Amino acid sequence: MLNAIGHAGMAAWRHFQLRDQAEQLIRFGGATPTAQIADQIAQIAEELEVPVAPEDIVVTRQGPRTIAEAYYTLPVELFPRFFYPVDLSFTVDAFSVTGAVPSARP
Repeated sequence: MLNAIGHAGMAAWRHFQLRDQAEQLIRFGGATPTAQIADQIAQIAEELEVPVAPEDIVVTRQGPRTIAEAYYTLPVELFPRFFYPVDLSFTVDAFSVTGAVPSARP
């Protein structure tokens, strides 16, 4: 049981990290082309060992609003040598603020 909990927890943690970093990319990448953002998400997924194919990442932009979507299947080892395929996806939606300068603090 501990093996299953540990592996499922690690899968959830990597999914959360990928989603969070994708959101940061779109929030602060208002001037970055959508194809480049998709490539960056794919690179982050590779670093996190999340099996997302580049063609399963879709980034669209509507003015200041950017949406990133990804779909993938992650094999989670619930018991030794028993992998269960878990279908995961995320959609992050953010408005970017370009040209904003943080206020000076006293």
